[in-house]
Amino acid sequence: MEKSPEHGLPYVREAISAKQELADRIVTAIAIGAYSAGDRLPPERELAERQKVSRVTVRGALEIVNSLGLIESRRGREGGTFVTRTSFDDATLNTAHRILAQEIPHLKDFFDYRCLVEGLVAKTAAERHDAEQAEKLHQLLELFCQTECASLAREQDHKLHQCIMEMTGNRHLTSQSKQLTARATLGFGSEPYPDESLPRARREHIALVEAILKRDGAAAFQEAQHHFALTLAIMEYSLDGKPL
Repeated sequence: MEKSPEHGLPYVREAISAKQELADRIVTAIAIGAYSAGDRLPPERELAERQKVSRVTVRGALEIVNSLGLIESRRGREGGTFVTRTSFDDATLNTAHRILAQEIPHLKDFFDYRCLVEGLVAKTAAERHDAEQAEKLHQLLELFCQTECASLAREQDHKLHQCIMEMTGNRHLTSQSKQLTARATLGFGSEPYPDESLPRARREHIALVEAILKRDGAAAFQEAQHHFALTLAIMEYSLDGKPL
């Protein structure tokens, strides 16, 4: 077995630790509703880039999560790695709670910053959008409000906020917003949407879109700040049942 030239420890120990750490983060992402049953996880290459690990580490982590019965691999043209269930036993719940307990204290200041940036995005969108963009945003809001499916809600949420970013006409704001989303979602870039969060998300989307379409920049700023705190609230809810 090859050993580290500095410490004389087998490299495999570090590899196993990295695989387990990523596996724990994937379990946590599923637990907080970033992925729903039936959702396809990002490809190995994308996961490796997002989590800043090797594809070997990703492959090993997926094998661990697969052994827990939470995901499965499917071959073929529409293949990939899919979430099979979102119900957890005590061991996997303890894993998710441990990761959240580690992450949440470090995320509080970050979310304050994220909410400020997203407030600026919404304010700029309110001031700069055109009629075509306004109609598109209105349609996306209707689609979001009509769905009862968390997986579809997550997809519509992405499209709605992408439209708001496009309204700003500023690629730097758009790029910054994407980076913040990745950091806020444990590096996965998938917003958590447990079923319990949908009523609040609908109310907040309605208020945000109305402010933007009225060109009320100050109100849009405030509504976006409030709305983007939802991700942290979902994590806290998953950890200790704190009301949404």
